[in-house]
Amino acid sequence: MSFSNSLYDSTSPGLIAEIYEKNFGDVNVLIIEIPPVLKKPVFIKKDGMPKGVYLRAGSNTRRANEEHIEELMRDNKRTSYDEEAIQVPIDILSDELLNKVYLSPATTKLLSEKIIIQNTATSKKFYPTIAGVLWFCETPDVYIPEAHLRCTRFEGINGREIIQSEEISGNLKDQIEDSAKLIKSWLQRGYSLQGMKLKGKMIVPEEALREAIINAVIHRKYSIPGAVKIALYENRLEIFSPGNFPGLVDINNLGDGTTYLRNPVIAKIARRMEYMEKLGTGINLIQESCKNAGLKAPEFIEGADSVKVIFHFLPNMSDKDTDEDHLLKLFTMREEVNISDVMRYLNISRNTATRKLNNLVKSEDLIRKGKGPAVRYLLAGK
Repeated sequence: MSFSNSLYDSTSPGLIAEIYEKNFGDVNVLIIEIPPVLKKPVFIKKDGMPKGVYLRAGSNTRRANEEHIEELMRDNKRTSYDEEAIQVPIDILSDELLNKVYLSPATTKLLSEKIIIQNTATSKKFYPTIAGVLWFCETPDVYIPEAHLRCTRFEGINGREIIQSEEISGNLKDQIEDSAKLIKSWLQRGYSLQGMKLKGKMIVPEEALREAIINAVIHRKYSIPGAVKIALYENRLEIFSPGNFPGLVDINNLGDGTTYLRNPVIAKIARRMEYMEKLGTGINLIQESCKNAGLKAPEFIEGADSVKVIFHFLPNMSDKDTDEDHLLKLFTMREEVNISDVMRYLNISRNTATRKLNNLVKSEDLIRKGKGPAVRYLLAGK
């Protein structure tokens, strides 16, 4: 009882804790649950606002910055950042882009869709919203800092040497389409002649890649001046998006259907343009398509104010498979592997990795090429 009173007295608005016990088998656990509050942000009284506002991200606690506090206060007003006005003329919006979606839209339609906003109830002056600029302006990053994607291809696995780097700008449709096309070309391996064209196999399922890019672009926090970043390494693909998971979305329960839109106007336009289907299904689609492709489950990491999804270029392990089976599956993702690849994949020592690879060479499942540190292993018959 003293904890509950102390918590209530030291916070504003006062937090009310629900404290109860729950049994998990033979273990009795005390649970302290804090129900959501209607008025945000909650702060520590003795520190006041804004110093007394803190955020929890994973296992870390840190003081909220001005942008976080503004976002919490917008929640009180039931408004979102993407419906706020940018005080520039509405003619920065492209008629051609608007007509493709709304077919000669009238001002009333653009107002109802929150693509433009009226200065005041009595004024005849209109401004484009952030969502309107992102979808229907040819150069949104002129008005919204770093509203673009940065795609980088690295040599090796450490990111020390850049092979290629491109900045993808333009409206959100162009950013999604152009970045997906570029990354798809980087990810293709094992080209073969199909008809009159060379076609490669995608390491990451195309639907998973596309959905991850759409999620990063539509759900990112645009109040943060930082680009969406896509990084390709020898052994993985990383997609980094500014802004942590919003609202009630919990990284420990991803794919359970929980939906909370940080950018509801942007998302509504995305559904109109058929980039989104049912809400809450995107992460499930990513997970299921990787599983069906035999790829290791993607990893989702929440930073202090960011989300990263990592596609590891490794096959999904089955408890029924032996280490040798797992090793042979590795060649479905790569044409050749070295001893270090096997050590990381199976989490085994160099001696053990060498022994297992040598056994597969003796059984004529693999072919060894080179000597010493440069030795590589290829699947026999390829």
